[in-house]
Amino acid sequence: MQHNHTCASLPETLAQVWHHSGELGVSGPILPDGCRDLIVTEVEGKRPSWHVSELFDEPHQTERITVKRMIGFRLKPGTQVNEHDLIKALSVLGSWDETTICKLLADHTRLNTRVSEALGCIAEEQLSIAASAGALGVTLKTLQRTLARHTSRSPVYWRQLARIRKTARAIETAEGWADFALDNGFSDQAHMTREFQRWFGTSPMQFAANSGFKRQAQSIAFG
Repeated sequence: MQHNHTCASLPETLAQVWHHSGELGVSGPILPDGCRDLIVTEVEGKRPSWHVSELFDEPHQTERITVKRMIGFRLKPGTQVNEHDLIKALSVLGSWDETTICKLLADHTRLNTRVSEALGCIAEEQLSIAASAGALGVTLKTLQRTLARHTSRSPVYWRQLARIRKTARAIETAEGWADFALDNGFSDQAHMTREFQRWFGTSPMQFAANSGFKRQAQSIAFG
Protein backbone atom coordinates (compact mmCIF):
# COMPACT_ATOMS: atom_id res chain seq x y z
CA MET A 1 0.00 0.00 0.00
CA GLN A 2 1.35 3.39 -0.95
CA HIS A 3 0.56 6.58 0.91
CA ASN A 4 0.71 10.09 -0.49
CA HIS A 5 -1.01 13.44 -0.86
CA THR A 6 -1.89 14.32 -4.43
CA CYS A 7 -4.81 16.76 -4.12
CA ALA A 8 -3.85 20.27 -5.16
CA SER A 9 -5.74 21.72 -2.17
CA LEU A 10 -6.46 19.39 0.72
CA PRO A 11 -9.75 19.93 2.58
CA GLU A 12 -9.28 20.43 6.31
CA THR A 13 -10.94 17.09 7.01
CA LEU A 14 -8.51 15.03 4.90
CA ALA A 15 -5.50 13.43 6.59
CA GLN A 16 -4.09 11.30 3.78
CA VAL A 17 -4.68 9.72 0.38
CA TRP A 18 -3.63 6.08 0.04
CA HIS A 19 -3.47 3.63 -2.87
CA HIS A 20 -3.65 -0.14 -3.12
CA SER A 21 -3.81 -2.74 -5.88
CA GLY A 22 -3.84 -6.54 -5.91
CA GLU A 23 -5.28 -8.88 -3.31
CA LEU A 24 -7.28 -7.78 -0.29
CA GLY A 25 -7.90 -9.66 2.93
CA VAL A 26 -4.81 -11.87 2.79
CA SER A 27 -2.67 -10.04 5.35
CA GLY A 28 -5.11 -10.19 8.24
CA PRO A 29 -7.77 -7.88 9.63
CA ILE A 30 -7.91 -4.10 9.61
CA LEU A 31 -7.29 -2.80 13.11
CA PRO A 32 -9.31 -0.02 14.77
CA ASP A 33 -7.63 3.33 14.14
CA GLY A 34 -10.23 6.00 14.95
CA CYS A 35 -10.60 7.12 11.34
CA ARG A 36 -13.11 6.69 8.53
CA ASP A 37 -12.11 6.53 4.86
CA LEU A 38 -13.88 7.39 1.65
CA ILE A 39 -12.86 4.45 -0.56
CA VAL A 40 -13.21 3.86 -4.28
CA THR A 41 -12.72 0.25 -5.42
CA GLU A 42 -12.17 -0.75 -9.03
CA VAL A 43 -12.51 -4.43 -9.92
CA GLU A 44 -11.84 -5.65 -13.46
CA GLY A 45 -15.04 -5.61 -15.52
CA LYS A 46 -17.10 -3.65 -12.99
CA ARG A 47 -17.97 -0.01 -12.40
CA PRO A 48 -16.07 1.74 -9.60
CA SER A 49 -17.84 1.48 -6.25
CA TRP A 50 -17.73 4.08 -3.49
CA HIS A 51 -18.29 3.71 0.23
CA VAL A 52 -17.40 5.39 3.52
CA SER A 53 -15.90 2.97 6.03
CA GLU A 54 -17.27 2.58 9.53
CA LEU A 55 -15.52 3.55 12.72
CA PHE A 56 -14.36 0.11 13.83
CA ASP A 57 -14.40 -0.95 17.48
CA GLU A 58 -12.66 -4.28 16.85
CA PRO A 59 -10.57 -5.97 14.11
CA HIS A 60 -12.39 -6.09 10.78
CA GLN A 61 -11.68 -8.80 8.21
CA THR A 62 -12.13 -7.58 4.63
CA GLU A 63 -13.49 -9.67 1.78
CA ARG A 64 -10.79 -11.59 -0.10
CA ILE A 65 -10.86 -10.12 -3.60
CA THR A 66 -8.38 -8.85 -6.17
CA VAL A 67 -8.74 -5.18 -7.01
CA LYS A 68 -7.48 -3.35 -10.06
CA ARG A 69 -7.20 -0.17 -8.02
CA MET A 70 -8.32 1.07 -4.64
CA ILE A 71 -7.91 4.63 -3.44
CA GLY A 72 -8.72 5.74 0.08
CA PHE A 73 -9.25 9.27 1.31
CA ARG A 74 -8.51 9.09 5.02
CA LEU A 75 -10.58 11.50 7.08
CA LYS A 76 -9.29 13.02 10.29
CA PRO A 77 -10.65 11.59 13.55
CA GLY A 78 -14.02 13.09 14.48
CA THR A 79 -14.90 14.17 10.94
CA GLN A 80 -18.63 14.33 10.28
CA VAL A 81 -19.69 13.03 6.87
CA ASN A 82 -22.86 13.78 4.91
CA GLU A 83 -22.57 10.27 3.56
CA HIS A 84 -25.81 10.16 1.57
CA ASP A 85 -25.15 13.31 -0.44
CA LEU A 86 -21.44 12.54 -0.86
CA ILE A 87 -22.04 9.07 -2.32
CA LYS A 88 -24.85 10.46 -4.50
CA ALA A 89 -22.53 13.13 -5.92
CA LEU A 90 -19.79 10.56 -6.56
CA SER A 91 -22.09 8.04 -8.24
CA VAL A 92 -23.05 10.43 -11.05
CA LEU A 93 -19.48 11.31 -12.01
CA GLY A 94 -18.60 10.12 -15.49
CA SER A 95 -14.92 10.47 -14.72
CA TRP A 96 -12.97 11.74 -11.74
CA ASP A 97 -9.56 12.60 -10.39
CA GLU A 98 -8.31 13.13 -6.87
CA THR A 99 -8.70 16.91 -7.06
CA THR A 100 -12.41 16.45 -7.87
CA ILE A 101 -12.82 14.13 -4.89
CA CYS A 102 -11.10 16.58 -2.59
CA LYS A 103 -13.54 19.30 -3.66
CA LEU A 104 -16.49 17.01 -2.94
CA LEU A 105 -15.04 16.11 0.45
CA ALA A 106 -14.73 19.81 1.24
CA ASP A 107 -18.45 20.19 0.45
CA HIS A 108 -19.70 17.12 2.31
CA THR A 109 -17.46 16.71 5.37
CA ARG A 110 -16.93 18.89 8.40
CA LEU A 111 -14.59 18.90 11.39
CA ASN A 112 -15.88 20.63 14.51
CA THR A 113 -13.13 22.66 16.18
CA ARG A 114 -14.17 21.66 19.69
CA VAL A 115 -14.19 17.99 18.72
CA SER A 116 -10.76 18.25 17.10
CA GLU A 117 -9.32 19.95 20.18
CA ALA A 118 -10.90 17.40 22.52
CA LEU A 119 -9.58 14.42 20.58
CA GLY A 120 -6.15 16.03 20.32
CA CYS A 121 -6.02 16.56 24.08
CA ILE A 122 -7.17 13.00 24.82
CA ALA A 123 -4.63 11.51 22.41
CA GLU A 124 -1.62 13.64 23.29
CA GLU A 125 -1.89 14.23 27.02
CA GLN A 126 -2.98 10.73 28.14
CA LEU A 127 -4.80 12.26 31.12
CA SER A 128 -7.85 10.96 32.90
CA ILE A 129 -11.10 11.96 31.19
CA ALA A 130 -11.90 14.40 34.00
CA ALA A 131 -8.44 15.95 33.71
CA SER A 132 -8.81 16.23 29.93
CA ALA A 133 -12.10 18.06 30.41
CA GLY A 134 -10.39 20.44 32.84
CA ALA A 135 -7.53 21.05 30.41
CA LEU A 136 -10.08 21.89 27.71
CA GLY A 137 -11.94 24.26 30.03
CA VAL A 138 -15.22 22.34 29.94
CA THR A 139 -17.12 20.13 32.35
CA LEU A 140 -16.92 16.37 32.15
CA LYS A 141 -20.55 16.18 31.06
CA THR A 142 -19.94 18.73 28.29
CA LEU A 143 -17.01 16.72 26.98
CA GLN A 144 -19.07 13.53 27.08
CA ARG A 145 -22.00 15.16 25.25
CA THR A 146 -19.78 16.78 22.62
CA LEU A 147 -18.01 13.57 21.66
CA ALA A 148 -21.15 11.46 21.80
CA ARG A 149 -22.95 13.91 19.50
CA HIS A 150 -20.19 14.35 16.96
CA THR A 151 -18.41 10.98 16.99
CA SER A 152 -20.98 8.54 18.43
CA ARG A 153 -18.27 7.42 20.82
CA SER A 154 -17.46 8.27 24.44
CA PRO A 155 -14.33 9.99 25.78
CA VAL A 156 -13.38 6.65 27.38
CA TYR A 157 -13.46 4.98 23.95
CA TRP A 158 -11.09 7.58 22.53
CA ARG A 159 -8.74 7.48 25.50
CA GLN A 160 -8.50 3.69 25.45
CA LEU A 161 -7.94 3.66 21.69
CA ALA A 162 -5.21 6.29 21.96
CA ARG A 163 -3.48 4.29 24.72
CA ILE A 164 -3.54 0.97 22.87
CA ARG A 165 -2.31 2.51 19.61
CA LYS A 166 0.47 4.38 21.43
CA THR A 167 1.46 1.11 23.08
CA ALA A 168 1.34 -0.76 19.77
CA ARG A 169 3.66 1.78 18.13
CA ALA A 170 6.18 1.34 20.92
CA ILE A 171 5.98 -2.43 21.15
CA GLU A 172 9.45 -3.13 19.77
CA THR A 173 10.93 -1.25 22.72
CA ALA A 174 9.46 -3.76 25.19
CA GLU A 175 12.14 -5.59 27.18
CA GLY A 176 9.78 -7.04 29.77
CA TRP A 177 6.02 -7.17 29.38
CA ALA A 178 5.20 -6.28 32.98
CA ASP A 179 7.27 -3.09 32.98
CA PHE A 180 6.16 -2.23 29.45
CA ALA A 181 2.52 -2.44 30.55
CA LEU A 182 3.08 -0.11 33.49
CA ASP A 183 5.09 2.33 31.38
CA ASN A 184 2.16 2.60 28.95
CA GLY A 185 -0.57 3.31 31.46
CA PHE A 186 -1.96 -0.17 32.19
CA SER A 187 -2.50 -1.42 35.71
CA ASP A 188 -0.53 -4.61 35.00
CA GLN A 189 0.45 -7.01 32.23
CA ALA A 190 -2.90 -8.83 32.33
CA HIS A 191 -4.73 -5.54 31.81
CA MET A 192 -2.59 -4.75 28.76
CA THR A 193 -3.13 -8.24 27.34
CA ARG A 194 -6.92 -7.89 27.69
CA GLU A 195 -6.83 -4.58 25.85
CA PHE A 196 -4.71 -6.02 23.02
CA GLN A 197 -7.21 -8.86 22.67
CA ARG A 198 -10.14 -6.46 22.73
CA TRP A 199 -8.84 -3.99 20.16
CA PHE A 200 -6.55 -6.14 18.00
CA GLY A 201 -7.70 -9.71 18.60
CA THR A 202 -4.21 -10.85 19.54
CA SER A 203 -1.75 -10.89 22.43
CA PRO A 204 1.06 -8.32 22.76
CA MET A 205 3.63 -11.02 21.91
CA GLN A 206 1.73 -12.08 18.78
CA PHE A 207 1.28 -8.44 17.79
CA ALA A 208 5.01 -7.82 18.12
CA ALA A 209 5.71 -10.75 15.77
CA ASN A 210 3.25 -9.56 13.09
CA SER A 211 4.81 -7.12 10.62
CA GLY A 212 1.44 -6.25 9.08
CA PHE A 213 -0.01 -5.23 12.43
CA LYS A 214 3.03 -3.13 13.23
CA ARG A 215 2.73 -1.30 9.89
CA GLN A 216 -0.89 -0.53 10.65
CA ALA A 217 0.07 0.81 14.07
CA GLN A 218 2.43 3.30 12.42
CA SER A 219 -0.14 4.55 9.90
CA ILE A 220 -1.68 8.02 10.02
CA ALA A 221 -4.62 7.63 12.38
CA PHE A 222 -5.91 8.61 15.81
CA GLY A 223 -3.49 8.55 18.70
